[in-house]
Amino acid sequence: MKSTLLKIFIFQLFVLTTFFSCKPTTAEPNIEKVITDLTDKFSQLPRGKSNQSDYYKLVRSVTNGECNFQLQLRSTPDSIKEKQQIIILINQKNECYAIPFFSNKYFDYWNFEFDKPIKGVKKTNTTFEKEFTKAINTLNLNDTLETSSKVIDELFKSLLNCEQIKETDSIHFEGLSLTNCYDQPNENFDSCWIRQRKNFNSIKRLIHPSKSYYNYNAYLDNQNSRIYQIVNQEKDRWKKMKPSIKMYRQGCNFRGGNDLPNFKTKNKHIKN
Repeated sequence: MKSTLLKIFIFQLFVLTTFFSCKPTTAEPNIEKVITDLTDKFSQLPRGKSNQSDYYKLVRSVTNGECNFQLQLRSTPDSIKEKQQIIILINQKNECYAIPFFSNKYFDYWNFEFDKPIKGVKKTNTTFEKEFTKAINTLNLNDTLETSSKVIDELFKSLLNCEQIKETDSIHFEGLSLTNCYDQPNENFDSCWIRQRKNFNSIKRLIHPSKSYYNYNAYLDNQNSRIYQIVNQEKDRWKKMKPSIKMYRQGCNFRGGNDLPNFKTKNKHIKN
């Protein structure tokens, strides 16, 4: 009798152990909530009529298995005139944090070097640097410099398909690409050339922030005509990163007219 009861007890214990070991330890990431909260916070982000996670379609997703985190890039439909995007970070506990990935119209958010905000554009009252730093700190993706550097690599290289800039890459600043954004004013081509040269000179000065940590810290985002440069203020690799993110706008906005640039002669306006 005792032997039978012991077998039953062992069987029940096995069933319970199996059940709890197979049960998910964390809930699924609540993408809908973080997008909804973000669109409530920033009126500059358009809202869908129903589910915001359906309205902001997934463009690209990247998973890092080593540090167990995921990054998502989401965007409003192509039919929207003023297209906006969102970046979502997800940690190993499936906790989420969403940050805006605004268009270049919002100069105060990007805090562009050598640039002035567009008059009449509603301010976001924050910056990409602040939002990104809050995200990695909240999700504990900044526990060490090693973890945060992996997040940065995956974000800029994999998710955003950026190109890392070297001090020899002056070719990216000698040409002048034209953008055609209806919500941004026409620009003077001379000033655009000068701005790009200033961009390159500034980037070169900070492109090797540390011999032991992170060479080539600038990323060219051709899709959005931006350059992101990450300068870490914390030199101890076992402490949290203190990022200073310098932003540079590339190209020149031109919506039509007869004032087309003379690409053969503009280099004379640029001084090193």
